[in-house]
Amino acid sequence: MSKIKFWKGWDTDTKYPYLFLLLLSLLALTIGVFYYFAGEDYAYAWDKITDLQVVPVPVHEVSRLLENFTLTADGYLLFEQYDVAPPTTNTTAATLFLGFIALSIAFYTAAISTMKRIPYFVGVLLLMLFLASFYFDELSIFGAGTSQTTLLVSIILLAAGSYSFQAFLPQTKFSLRLLVMLGIVGMLGVIFYSEADFSAELVTLHLVNYSSIGTLLVTLLFMLWVSYENVNALLWINTQGKTPERRFSLWQFILVTVLYLLNLLLLYLRHIGYLHADLLYINAYVILLLSTIAGFWGMRQREAYYKKLFPFRPTGAVLYLVFATIAFASIGYAFATANDTYIALFRDLVVYTHLAFGFVFFIYVMINFGRLIEQRLPVYKVVYEPKSFSLVSFFIMGIILCAILIVRTQYRSYTYAFAGHYSYLGDLYAASGNDILAERYYVESDVYDVNNVKANYSLAALYRKTDQRNNEILRLKDAITKRPNPKLYVRLANLYDEKQYFFEKLYVLQEGIDKFPESSEIYNNLALMYAQTNVQDSTEYYFNLAQEHASDKDFIYSNRLAYYTRQAMLEPARTLLDESTKGKYKTLRSNTAVLRQLLGLDPREKEAYTPDSLESVEDLTLFYNQTISRLNSGDTARIEPINRYLSSPGNQLFFEDLLYLKGLVHHYNGRPREGRRLLENLALQAEAKSGYYSYALGLWMLEERNYKAAASYFKRAKDNGYQYAFLAHGYALALAGQPQKAVEALQEVGFTENEAAIAVAQDLMNVLQQDVSTILQEAPDKDKVQYMIAFLPQLQKEEVNALVQAVEDKDLKRRALIARVNYLMAKQSWKEAFDAIQDASTKLQPEGELRSALNLQQLRLWLNTGKYDVLLSKMDQLYLTDRDKRQHLYFKAKVAEAKGRTEEAATKYEQAVKMLLYDEEVVLSAANFFNKHEPKTEKAYNILLSGITYNPYAAELYKAYALESVEQGLYSYADQAKEALQSLLPASEYSTFIQKLDKKRQEAAARADEWQL
Repeated sequence: MSKIKFWKGWDTDTKYPYLFLLLLSLLALTIGVFYYFAGEDYAYAWDKITDLQVVPVPVHEVSRLLENFTLTADGYLLFEQYDVAPPTTNTTAATLFLGFIALSIAFYTAAISTMKRIPYFVGVLLLMLFLASFYFDELSIFGAGTSQTTLLVSIILLAAGSYSFQAFLPQTKFSLRLLVMLGIVGMLGVIFYSEADFSAELVTLHLVNYSSIGTLLVTLLFMLWVSYENVNALLWINTQGKTPERRFSLWQFILVTVLYLLNLLLLYLRHIGYLHADLLYINAYVILLLSTIAGFWGMRQREAYYKKLFPFRPTGAVLYLVFATIAFASIGYAFATANDTYIALFRDLVVYTHLAFGFVFFIYVMINFGRLIEQRLPVYKVVYEPKSFSLVSFFIMGIILCAILIVRTQYRSYTYAFAGHYSYLGDLYAASGNDILAERYYVESDVYDVNNVKANYSLAALYRKTDQRNNEILRLKDAITKRPNPKLYVRLANLYDEKQYFFEKLYVLQEGIDKFPESSEIYNNLALMYAQTNVQDSTEYYFNLAQEHASDKDFIYSNRLAYYTRQAMLEPARTLLDESTKGKYKTLRSNTAVLRQLLGLDPREKEAYTPDSLESVEDLTLFYNQTISRLNSGDTARIEPINRYLSSPGNQLFFEDLLYLKGLVHHYNGRPREGRRLLENLALQAEAKSGYYSYALGLWMLEERNYKAAASYFKRAKDNGYQYAFLAHGYALALAGQPQKAVEALQEVGFTENEAAIAVAQDLMNVLQQDVSTILQEAPDKDKVQYMIAFLPQLQKEEVNALVQAVEDKDLKRRALIARVNYLMAKQSWKEAFDAIQDASTKLQPEGELRSALNLQQLRLWLNTGKYDVLLSKMDQLYLTDRDKRQHLYFKAKVAEAKGRTEEAATKYEQAVKMLLYDEEVVLSAANFFNKHEPKTEKAYNILLSGITYNPYAAELYKAYALESVEQGLYSYADQAKEALQSLLPASEYSTFIQKLDKKRQEAAARADEWQL
């Protein structure tokens, strides 16, 4: 352990700075490893192209006259195609790199100040050359242009500080030297960032990117430094045993060393293009890491060789870590910026240096110590004490062989150095917004390393900004020929997204699959491409492959689910729905909400998604789709976020959808007046969808049994060309007691050319044109029930009973029984209604809309017959749909009024009117209550005004409103109500009411005269 932790016996003045530098080196290595795996995603990340497609999803279904009318809304499916984002400037990596450089300079200058004079001046010379690579004066701190003032100031401060310790204060502790040099480096940093004419980000990028040649040379020196350490480590492993029996033989050393060198040789042959076989190689960067670890302890072993120049503690130990830190940081920065030229260059330099010096060191060991190894002696102890082949000869031969390897590649390392450097400069000027200079440097990079990815993709991004599609295609094609990767193929294919380029896009993606058969991104895009055609087999095939190779399966699930939903492939959709139940991906959850709504399933998530803002389209669709699926939950909490989104200027594109969503939430969660008002405004403002909004309003009125109002809205929808309104209009008129007008409307269904709708309309027309005897004798059960419901108010009690008895189909029989109950309740035949309810109760299912309708009539019967205690005790026990449960408020109000609990009744009535404004009975009861108990207020008047505003075809409400207007002295409003009633009432009934209204007016006038007296 003492050999490993060799610093343990050092004094604290040296140990702690050294340990800090060691941690700094490990941090640089860790960050380098991180960017090795993630750097490309930071430089140009995967992006997505979102395709928003609309599918109609059912919101609510209304069944009237045995026909189902469905309100649908737009459900939003999201298809996501992979794309690649433009390159980004990794300022975080640049800042970290600059921090490593700054700290390394401080440690370096402190370390060389402990050297002898001649090596010290060599160290200062290297420092000056390194500082010159930063091009400080381009920052315009102490002048601009060709001025070298900033560089000179930097050199003078650092060299003077270092020299003062080396020449005048040689006994100064290392920690104090380091603190002084850190202070100088910090002072220079303050000057650079405070006095430069650029932002801090650009200053950082300038210093890091311009110094890339300097950091490259430092990295190269470090590679040379450790290039033979792996062979030396193999020698240590073979000869370090305590006894000869535990040491390995000469042939074992030769075998393992030759295998190591053979791997390097194969890497070299592959890099120069002589070898194309896909063999198992040790990664070049792993080789560098291993040699760095070996050199970490080997540096101390070599002290006998360099101790005349400087000591190992602290100089040699610190310098080793300084060079290692800059090397790791330089390589990591190349990966962080996806500078493929520098990545290839560093990889090549590792191979060149380690192959050349490793081979020569192997020769050196064999010549000097071969016999000793054969004798199984601890040769590692004397490896730097050669007898025949000197260390100088080893270094000279290693350099010569390394140079030969470089020359053999046509000086590729030299051209790569400039290519990578120019790419860095292109990044700098691209970040500064100077696209002209950025383009120029990227072009220069492409000249030195033809078709390198970094320069060409960056150029393609510049062309993307200016919509130069052809130039972008050319640059991407160039990049693919050099160093292809899946992102290049995906981006290039996406440029052929128009229909006329279908086969060009297919060719690019297929070529990408040939090169990268495990790319789920390419498979996904291929699947979506075939999804636009009718070739389902190919779509399934590529979706399967994408799912097989995907790291993010939710992304593929989402697209697949959207595809099945759009194609109405319900069985595979259900299967996939089960497989993706735990998915958290927002787009998947959004598409899932649409599918579950189509399948009639309850929402999957207990808590609905409510983002702070709609920053992305998936935020909108997830919120929208989930809200649609929760409309009947009785929850109005989503109104607040909808209002927040509507007030945000960034959501103008979604304004109409959000406004309609707000109307739906209001209506289906107990705020009918607010919902109707919003849809009325939308129908007036949105010309393109005016017919649809009018149809939705008609269905709401149909659901609320306000059939005249429903017919009016359907007529408006028809006039705006909404085809589904034609059939609904005829049904609404039939239910409103206007059979002749209904027949005329049903005849117009033929204009839709919808054969199914025409057939339904024809059947109803036949029913409406028959008399009751014909229906009883000849019509099928369905026609009997339809006739009974349509003409229910005009039928005699015997006719109703005869029709019920004539129906034989069980399901239709149930509907006929409910119709009879409704008839008897309307006639206030309480005893017969009770018997009819009992009869129907035995034949209905325990739950469902029919059971709820029957139970609601039972509650009304108890209310009307004064059985309040029974009503209250049974109210929560009887099954009611969520919508029918709203009547509880009305029942409680009536019971409280009957028992004299005035305050409770007033509260319940106010709540009931808000939720049941469409119910004439509720509105009239509430108005009568407040007219009786609060006659001096306008509550009764306002309730009636709201009632006729919501339902302008409610004759009873208009009557009450006219009378209340007279009571309030609002005679002009009473006259307006009188005019409206003329079209709503038969002549005889209208005449009778006018007499009543005139009498009321006379009484009011008489009271006014008495008050004046």
